[in-house]
Amino acid sequence: MKAVLDILAPVVALVVALACAAFCAGAETGFFSLNRGRILYMAREGSKAAQVIEGALRDLARTIAGLLVGNNLAAVAFSVASAALAKSVLPDSLAARASWSVCAACAMLALGEFLPKLLCASRPMKWMLRLAGIYRWYSLIASPLATVATAVAALFGGGDDKARDRLTPDDLLGILRDRKNGVRLTDFESALIARIMVLRKKGEAVTAESLLSALDEPEAAEGR
Repeated sequence: MKAVLDILAPVVALVVALACAAFCAGAETGFFSLNRGRILYMAREGSKAAQVIEGALRDLARTIAGLLVGNNLAAVAFSVASAALAKSVLPDSLAARASWSVCAACAMLALGEFLPKLLCASRPMKWMLRLAGIYRWYSLIASPLATVATAVAALFGGGDDKARDRLTPDDLLGILRDRKNGVRLTDFESALIARIMVLRKKGEAVTAESLLSALDEPEAAEGR
């Protein structure tokens, strides 16, 4: 019985650690690859998965810190479980142990890093919406570690906290394009976005006064 447990326990730990590493690596890439404008409007329309993702994007530094900590812990757990399993099933041979270590490292790189990052980079919206439920629970579990990691990072100088809430011109264009694909934007919202794009292109400041002219455009269109 003890011999079976000596093999079964490391195998289970290997699978769990590999799955956790794959999730953290894929989610990290997915968050950076998402179209934030689409997520914002999907969340506004009631998508629960989009609301989870949008909440994570609100504090991206903390989100990424939690995923990086989880990824590193999973890698350490995978290494420990791999060594324990090798000790149980392999002969006391340096060549056998070295070969096992190389194979384990390749498995972690391929299945725990490269493949999940490739999937989430190629189809970020699809995969992140699928992983939203898992991330919701993961964020609750990893919250203390993310807090510590963020605090430590802040000691060495954090970035501009306000920058994480800004929409880029590409995000604004994406929102306008999504109107044709079923996202419900009002005429006023579209006029505001278009007005912001025009002001930025001209190099003018985006102020409340400069945006008020967008109010007249829908009215003028209706009058015609």
